[in-house]
This record gives sequence, C-alpha cells and structure tokens, in this order.
Amino acid sequence: MVKLRDIIAFLEELVPSELQDKWDNSGLQIGWESQEVEHIGFALSVSKKILEQAKRLKVDLIITHHPITISGIKSFVNYSYPSHLFLELARNGIAVYSLHTNLDVSSLGPTAIIAEKLEVQKEATIADNPPYGIIGTLNTALTQKELFKKLTSFLPKDIFRGINYRPDSAVKRIAVCSGSGASFIDIVAKKVDVYITGDIKYHDALKAQDLGLTVFDMGHYGTERLFFEKLFYLLTQRFNTLKLTIFEEKSPYEVMRSC
Repeated sequence: MVKLRDIIAFLEELVPSELQDKWDNSGLQIGWESQEVEHIGFALSVSKKILEQAKRLKVDLIITHHPITISGIKSFVNYSYPSHLFLELARNGIAVYSLHTNLDVSSLGPTAIIAEKLEVQKEATIADNPPYGIIGTLNTALTQKELFKKLTSFLPKDIFRGINYRPDSAVKRIAVCSGSGASFIDIVAKKVDVYITGDIKYHDALKAQDLGLTVFDMGHYGTERLFFEKLFYLLTQRFNTLKLTIFEEKSPYEVMRSC
C-alpha cells in the first residue's frame, strides 16, 4: 500500500516546494502523511463540485494546481469559504496536495506544456526570480489566426479574448505565461509578436493596446487546466498500483447572450 508521504516525496523530487514564490502556499494543504492512498484525483482547484466527485469516486488524495488558501484561515466554520472545504475534506479523510508557483516555473508545468505543444524553441524566461514564463521562437512561422487555431486545438474551452488581434499578421516569436500574466506586459511588449496568457484586466488590456502588443488571453482556467498532463504520466510510472482520475471541471465563467 502506498502512503501519502511516499507520494509527497516523489512530487518533491519532481517539483521541489522550495521553488515556489515567497508568498505562495504550495504543498500539503490537509492530510495525514501516514494515511494510505489508493486513488488520486487531479483538479485545477478544490471546489464543492470537485469534492462531490472525490467522495463519489472514493478518492484519497486530490492533487491541485491552486492551493485552497494562500492568505490563511482564522476559523474553521461550515458557512465560510474556504473553511467549509477543509471541514468536508477532513470529515471524509481526503488529503489535498498543491503544486502552484513551483510547478509554474518547472519544465513539467502548464507554461512549458503549452510551449511544447506550440513547438516553441525556448530562448529565455520572462522573469528571472522566480523564472516565470517562456520566451521563444516557433519552429514554423504562423499567422495570428493559425496560432489561435492551434491553441484552441488543445486548450480546454474557456472565454478567449484578443488584444491587437490581427488575423493575417505573421508570428514567429512568442511569450507564454499560464494563469495571470498581466504583470509581465511591459517586459514582453517589445520582444515578441504575440503574448499568450490569461486573466488580463481592463487597464492592463489598455496598456497592451497602447504598447502595440498582441495578447491572446486564453483564460486562467484555459491556460492552466493542462497542469496535470506530465504529472499524471510520471505518477502512473512510479506507482503502478494507484488509480488516477482527472476530475470533470470547467471554467466558472459563462458567456451571457441576450435573447
């Protein structure tokens, strides 16, 4: 039988928690290191819907990208978010382990996965410490329309938005930062043809527009949902007796249309 501590040790080998940003809360969110694990589920975030699936499927450990909390909790009550999640997890003996910014800067993380699927030759990271994002050159030049089509062929469905989108313009050099990458707009503005990221707010969009930077906002969920791809395979190879499940999950945003 596999113990939780064995899985944590393996994940630490792959993606050391010491790589996380100083404000982050990656690692074991709740659980007993001595508990036995037979079934692991993967989710971008823990939510009521994910918990329902975990209980129904008898999952012992949920591996997420997003920690349940970063700022901490002052009290655990059933009517407050996210304390109600911790209470329900504890009641059902379900552990949660999160790989957040340490995975973001890893070759196993969502940014690296997107860059690989786009066949980007990595030249540099966008930031240095921690080394967020990837800047590189496409193996084959594409138009913006072709690049967008390629992205939508493998990214999960989300609300996609463009800034300075010019369908027929050539794209050779791009930057990728999964999740929320608005803080790097100034850095990449003069370095790339297209910046692929998510969670761009209105004033950041105006900044990109004025700087002449084309941004593909593929959503926070859209750019990070693939976080589990490499971890799933590596865990399968290391622990061949474990059952692994990818939970059903979708972006919380919906497109509203008038009649």
